[in-house]
Parts: sequence; structure tokens; C-alpha cells
Amino acid sequence: MILKMQKLTLIGFLAEKEAILQDLMKKKCVQIEGPENIRDYDSIAQMTVAGVAQTYELEQELAQFTSAIRAVSPYEENGGMFAKKDVADFSAMLDKSLYKEAVQLRDEVNGIVKQIAEQKNAGARAQLQIAALEPWKDLDLDLSVTQTRSCSVLYLTAGADVNLEELQKQLEEATPLCYLHKVSSSAEASCLILIYHKQVHDAVMGVVKGFNTNRPDFASFKGSAAENISSLKNKMEACSKEAQRLTEQLKVAAKSSKLLKTGFDMVTLQIDDQKVRENIFQTQSVFALTGWITENDANKVKKVLDKYSCYYTLEQPQEGEDPPVKLKNSKFVKPYELITEMYSLPTPDGIDPTPMLTPFFIVFFGMMLADAGYGLVIFLLCLIGLKKLKPDEGFLKSAMQIGVSCGLSTIFWGIIYGGYFGNLVTQVAESWFGKTVTVPLVLDPLNDPMSVMILSFVLGAIHLFTGMGIKIYMMAKRGHLLDGLMDIGLWYVLLVGLPMLALPATAGVGKVLSIVGAAGLILTQGRHEKNIFMKLIKGVMSLYDITSYLSDVLSYARILALGLAGGVIANVINIMGTMPGFNIIGIIAFVLIFLGGSAFNLAISGLGAYVHTSRLQYVEFFGKFYEAGGKPFKPFKANTKYTLISDKEDK
Repeated sequence: MILKMQKLTLIGFLAEKEAILQDLMKKKCVQIEGPENIRDYDSIAQMTVAGVAQTYELEQELAQFTSAIRAVSPYEENGGMFAKKDVADFSAMLDKSLYKEAVQLRDEVNGIVKQIAEQKNAGARAQLQIAALEPWKDLDLDLSVTQTRSCSVLYLTAGADVNLEELQKQLEEATPLCYLHKVSSSAEASCLILIYHKQVHDAVMGVVKGFNTNRPDFASFKGSAAENISSLKNKMEACSKEAQRLTEQLKVAAKSSKLLKTGFDMVTLQIDDQKVRENIFQTQSVFALTGWITENDANKVKKVLDKYSCYYTLEQPQEGEDPPVKLKNSKFVKPYELITEMYSLPTPDGIDPTPMLTPFFIVFFGMMLADAGYGLVIFLLCLIGLKKLKPDEGFLKSAMQIGVSCGLSTIFWGIIYGGYFGNLVTQVAESWFGKTVTVPLVLDPLNDPMSVMILSFVLGAIHLFTGMGIKIYMMAKRGHLLDGLMDIGLWYVLLVGLPMLALPATAGVGKVLSIVGAAGLILTQGRHEKNIFMKLIKGVMSLYDITSYLSDVLSYARILALGLAGGVIANVINIMGTMPGFNIIGIIAFVLIFLGGSAFNLAISGLGAYVHTSRLQYVEFFGKFYEAGGKPFKPFKANTKYTLISDKEDK
């Protein structure tokens, strides 16, 4: 059901603003908006100043906490996406001393991370330098020596395209006062040392410039290449050991990761609080805001506000206002709100389709997957997940709860169809033991698909008729019952009558119903036209909608199609698995093929069942009555990621 909303208007003293906001956040039942809807707002707007959210510095703090949490997460003992949230009182999230401890640990962790990065970078630089020096390791010469009193020493790397003999020849022709020595050579380059008298510098450089050569930078090195390589290897080892020591410190810090996560949530709470201030207008002495609450929470809000010297009103939404939407359903139906919300919430004056779609979703999903073995796997995985992981309210918990009920439905329809991991029992018995085993079933979709198709069409018709009935209810609720009976009720009569014509026993009644329904539509569907001729034409043309209803019913053939597809794939997997025969190799092959194939089939068929079951709700069912477009109710609360705020203080 859709909970009724009330509009809250609040004007209070600025001195009490912080306390009021904290209490409202703690109650988690007020969606705060701007005060634009306050009566006579235009006349007081010039005296007010819009609140400003001071979030930049807080977001920087949050980023630092995120970095620290990410750094220690690989070393947490019970981390991961399924980690259980810690429970804390709301007041604990405002503890300044606790926050100070969290900041201190955060800075310590980030400092360690920075030092580790520095050590790794230093090691990487040393490794690059070693790679650069390796070709020169056989040169027994101090690399820092570039000249003597009368000579210059030039280190060169020559590309593979350089003809060293030609270089030597040209140097000798240019001057006899030079010496070229090849230190090492590879497919990519050659390392050379050129010694020449300073007086012939220009002549030597003139020759060298004509060849593809580069000068390595050895300015930072002292001693020979071999000595520097040894020193750099020692440096790499030292950097590695230091990084390892710092990593051990991270592992120790990971034991206090809960403190970092608490600090993260503390900052998140402050950011949420600051963002709300954008919707608060204030003068030098008072502040004003508006918001929405559910009627169920009215007394809770009154109890909070009555403690303060403030003025507030709670009113029903006025015409033209667009209150947010909050759904409330039983524990069994509530998880299926996820299906509704994935499409869109209903409008505030619409109807919550969740209680109606839930039984159809469960039945259709089970019929589409229709294998007791697969259903048992889904049921057990989701049930164990709920018991062991105990997820908080949200997507994961709802998905697991849906999996439990849909898993049971799949088991039921698997028994009806005789599907236990496809034809596993009969295939193994026949292929390995030469025996014929008959698995009991009620419907056989492979050998008697028409029976399953007819059942699918019947359930589809019930699904569509339910949607049409909801439309009549909605129109009656708005004072248009007669319009609902003419626009929808007459289609009931016609659509019930037409199938009855196919059976001799009901053909007479079906003929009467069909004529009454068709005649009623012809006479009423043009009632809004002024011209009598147009009334008749529009009435006759309305019968064309029969094709739309027919196509909607045919859409439910996908129930049979998906059930057949999953069953056939399972049978093929079983045949492939038993082909190697009943021996050690055959058993091993069967286990591998069966597990891998079944996992694949379950994933594909399960996804297909979910998608197509949802489609039947969104297109065929919702298309008959649903009015979407509602805005979700977003109460002012602490949207913590790692900490579950206890309601104990509110009781």
C-alpha cells in the first residue's frame, strides 16, 4: 500500500536549529525540502537567506578515509562486501573524541601508504638504472670521469643502423688524436667510449653528429658500472625490505579498521547534515523549512518538536503538490517492492501493485525455470545467505528473500513437470545401468506442450483480468465507477464470451456474452463524441483493441518456451556427461560436465526467467492499470555505509 503523506512546515529559533535537526535525523522519518511552500512565503522571502552547505572540506576528509580503508582492506580478517555492519547508537556517531582517534589512525595509515609508494618508486628507479648500466658493466672505468687535463671522454650508444666500421674510418680520417672502443653490442644498440684530445673536439663532434648516437647520462654515478649496479641492487633489496616492514604496519592497522569505517560514517553523517542546510532558510534569529512525513510518523514528529519553542503545522497535500511515495507491505510482499521500484514507483494517488504482482511473479518464475534441482539450489543458496550473512535491509536482502520464494516455486513446478536437473535420473539409469526409470509427473512439456501452453494462457488471462479489475477499482475510487464498467467491464464480458464459443457445452452462453460485450462497447466507447455518427464509428473502431488483448495473451507463451529451453539444455548436458560410460574416467568426466553445464544452465535460465517474468509484469500487467512516476521518499537520516545506527535511543 501507499502510505499517506502529510506536509510539515516548521519555523523555529536559530539557537535550537542544530538540536532540532539532530533529533529529526535520529528519527529518520522526515524528508526535508525548501520552505517555498510556506504560506505567504513571497512576502518573507526577502528577509531570509538560503542555507549554504559547507561540504567541500568534509568531502576531502571522506576521500582520505576512503583511501585508508582501501589500504587496509586486503588485510582485514572479516572484510569484503558481505561483512556484517557494526551497530552503534546515534550519539556515538557524534563523539568528537572517537572521531579524533579515527582521524589519527587514518593519517597514520595514509602516511604508511605514502612511504610504501616512495619505497616502491625508489626500487623501480633503481631497477631502471640497473637496466641502463648493464651494457656498461664490463667497462672498468669510473663513469664520473668525463675528461682529463688534455683529453675528453665521451660515452655513446649507437643505434642498430649505425655502421661502426664507417664511424671508425671517418674518425681516423678526421684526426689521429682519438680512440673509439666498443664496450658491448646487442641487436638494439652498441655501447661505445670515445676518447679524444680536446684540441680536435670540433672535428670529432662533426663526425659523431653524422651518426645515430645518444649520450647516456652518468652524471649521478661514481665508480664503475659494475660497482654502481651492485650498489643499486643493494638499494632495491633495502627498498623491498622497508616496503615489507611498512606493509606489516598496515596489517597491524587493519585490526583497527572498524575505527576507520566509523570515522568514514561520521563524516558521511556530517555531509548529509550539511546538504540538508541548502533547503533551510533563515534570518538572524529564526529558520524555516518544509518537508514530508507519513501519517504513521506524525505522532513521532510531534513528540520531537513539542520539546522546542518552535511553530509547526502538519497538513494534507494540497492540489498541485507532488508528495513523495513510500510503500508499506507485509513481510512476505515487501521484498517484491524491489520489482516495482525497478520499473517506477506509483504516483501518490495511484495504487501499489506489489501485493498483486507478487503471487504472479512467483508462479511465472517457477514455471519458466521449472526444475526441482535448480529450484533447490536457488532456495538453499538464498536461505543460507539470509541465515549466515544476515544482510541489512536493502537490495541484497530483498533479492535473497525473492530467491527463497521463487526457489520453492521452481521446486513445485519441477515436480509437476518431472524435472530434476533435467532428465538426470532417467538418463543415468539408462546409459549406465541399462534400466528404464519413470519419473512421476503431472504435465510433460516436452511430449505434451499444448497442455502447458493452455495452462500458460489461462494464467495469463487471469493475470490480465486482475490488472483490468484493478483499473476498475481505481476509477471507482475516483468517482468514475460507471466509466470503469463501460470501458473495462464490457471487455470482461466480451473476452470471457469469446473463448466459450470454442466449447460446445458453453457455446450458447459464450455467444450471448460476446454479443452483449461487443454491442455494449459499440454503444458506449464513443459516448464522449457529440456527433451521433462519430459515436457509432468510434464504438465500432474500439473493437479493434481485441488484437491488443490477443497479443497480450500470446505473450504468455514465453512461459512454455523458457521452460522447454532450460529443460532441453539440461537434458543435453546429461547426455554429454554420460557419453564416456560408467568407469572412473567416465564418472570424473560426468561430474565435471554436469557441474559446469548445470551452473551455466542455471545462470542463463535463471536470468531468462527473471527478465521475462519481470517483462510480463511491466508490459502486460502494468499496461492495464499502472500509473508510474512517483518520487521515492528520502527521509533525512544518517546514510552510513559501515555502521548500522541503532534505534534503541528512540524507544
